[in-house]
Amino acid sequence: MRPLVAVIIICLFTFIPAFAQETYDPAFDPPPPGVGSPTGGIRWNGAIGAVIIDGKVYQQFSLRPDIPLGKFGIGLDLTFYFDEDGQLREEDWDEPFDIVEKIYYIRYGLPGDPFYARVGALDGVTLGYGIIMRHYSNAIQYPAVKRLGIYTEGERDRIGWQAMLNNLREIDEPGLVGCRLSYRSPVAGLTFGGTIGYDGNQYAGARDADNDGVPDGLDWFDGVNDFRRRDELYNLLSDAEIRQLIEWGHLPDITSPPQNYKDLKDGIAIIGADAGLPIWRKRPLSIWLYTQAAQILDYGWGFAFPGVTVGIGPLKVGYEFRHYDSQFLGDYFNFVYEIERVRLVGDSTYVPKEAMLKGLSRADGHYADIMLYIGTLAYVNAWYLDMHGENYSAAKTFYGEAGITPAFVPKVRKVSGYFMQPNVERLFETNTDGTIYGTKVYLGLASNVTLVYDHRITYWNGEAHRSVRIETMMTF
Repeated sequence: MRPLVAVIIICLFTFIPAFAQETYDPAFDPPPPGVGSPTGGIRWNGAIGAVIIDGKVYQQFSLRPDIPLGKFGIGLDLTFYFDEDGQLREEDWDEPFDIVEKIYYIRYGLPGDPFYARVGALDGVTLGYGIIMRHYSNAIQYPAVKRLGIYTEGERDRIGWQAMLNNLREIDEPGLVGCRLSYRSPVAGLTFGGTIGYDGNQYAGARDADNDGVPDGLDWFDGVNDFRRRDELYNLLSDAEIRQLIEWGHLPDITSPPQNYKDLKDGIAIIGADAGLPIWRKRPLSIWLYTQAAQILDYGWGFAFPGVTVGIGPLKVGYEFRHYDSQFLGDYFNFVYEIERVRLVGDSTYVPKEAMLKGLSRADGHYADIMLYIGTLAYVNAWYLDMHGENYSAAKTFYGEAGITPAFVPKVRKVSGYFMQPNVERLFETNTDGTIYGTKVYLGLASNVTLVYDHRITYWNGEAHRSVRIETMMTF
């Protein structure tokens, strides 16, 4: 295991074109260039308000400084949640690693620089042209679940690289890791790339707040180790007494324990190759042709050809024709992968995303995307995949996001909304696992005071999970 971890670290931080994009959220992320502190010093965000986590309302107080240190930048999320009794949400502060998780990000440079790296929350990570990893986010369940990831990209001497790790807590598994190496030839800018994505244990995606091996959806006793509490009860009570308490509803059925998911392990690996050629690069028009292919080890393969991306000023559109052989799924590590990674079915069955591959037939279809920025006024970002096969249930995936900064509406600084639904036969009809949608509204109360309303619905394990954040954000 140690040699594998060493390889991951080397892959992440040695000199390995990059096409990653990060979504700017002014409530958390640093401001775009030129928007920060006029003195070039620390930019402070403070916030007070309310948030709903797992159906429970908390009052929150937070400080979110962005600290520039030359080419480095550090963003902290020092947030305290208090319940209706004024008690601090202890699971955010009861482990030494929790202190590390207060780092929302550490960055060096900016995307597009010869070297860029970020530690913390990752948003919109795409490796190469995306057939393996597209718009991956490790912050999809934030703030209920916080992951400390690593991402780096850059280019040196025609060698380009991208590399990522989803969560430092999972480095021993390892967790989800991805790496892409590319070579930009001197012949017309023709670029070749190779990508690998690997999740060392899909079961590590089970959400387990008290870390006892029983996912939250099956937990007998919140905040304590279920198996240890069960043993304590059997030492104190007889079998007959325990059965009676269960019958009366005073105890969960501790006679039928769920399987400890920590005893399960199942990894999945995907390898791929791509080639791209810029055929026109004179502003305001750019045209890029490419092809990409991938193989899910022990399963099927797929490819996209032709692929084309056209940019005209602020507008970028893309198209691919795709073919999937049996037991293949493109964009496997996607925006909602941390939700799809493992699902809980019934009372004790854990189903990794890998199970979706079994039984999938060959399929052909189309992928298209669009990105439009109208100055600072509005933006649209969307992509759509539609595959057709005789026995291909994972047929359609859609992601759409739009926002507007309506200068003509007093006090409204920004309004945005987003929707995603992955791998379904029919879009919008039912909210399947991985469906996520929400809205954000930013109201200016003063020059440096903003009221933020953030409402998100996320579906996993067949249930809707609502997260609401209402806070007053102060910049000083």
